[in-house]
Amino acid sequence: MGVIVPILLFVCLATLVFGSPRIPPLRERRRTRAVSSALVARHGFTARPSFTTSRIPFPGPPFHYGSAQRLTDQVAGEVEGLPVTSAGYSCHYNGSSHFYGIALVTLPFPVDTAEVRHEPAFHTVRVVEPVPAGRVRTGAARFDTAYEIYCRDPHNGQSALSAAGVDELLSAPEPFSWRAEGTQLLLWRSGGWSSAPSLLGCVRAASSALSSSNVSSTEIQAGRPIQ
Repeated sequence: MGVIVPILLFVCLATLVFGSPRIPPLRERRRTRAVSSALVARHGFTARPSFTTSRIPFPGPPFHYGSAQRLTDQVAGEVEGLPVTSAGYSCHYNGSSHFYGIALVTLPFPVDTAEVRHEPAFHTVRVVEPVPAGRVRTGAARFDTAYEIYCRDPHNGQSALSAAGVDELLSAPEPFSWRAEGTQLLLWRSGGWSSAPSLLGCVRAASSALSSSNVSSTEIQAGRPIQ
């Protein structure tokens, strides 16, 4: 008995140490599977792969780091008439798994390259994430506190978002990050989307923000480069 107890304690400790890092990714994958199932069952999406890790349209966040990159639970449909593909994305970095919910939207018009982040694309103690050049401010304190916006040309940064576009993003059901280039809009959220309605709301907010900025570009005067 004196030998069995230490062995059991060791087994329990080993299970805790090696099993704990896997619990969050498993929980996030289950939630993403539930979101995809809800999109199919209630919102007219279909389960069909639209792209693979070798054909991801953007080289930037959150696809710019890690190994064992994997896309799961892909479903495709339409939101406000726009083609949308939703999926879970995971990769390994520094011995741990990182998971994101992503959504790829095809826009009906080309837009200036812009990236909006509500958090770093990944967190690590040893490696600092490279921050893209061209950060601008919108002039809306609430937005500039919660988000960072980057443009290819910071001196023309006012073309990225209009005041109406900022309001659209602030009304989104949950914070998220996105990147737009040409006619492609990519949304991502670390840990995945909380629900199907939340994902759809974020897609509507981002596409409406870009649409407002595209139509009302003459009204956009807020952006200025950060000194």
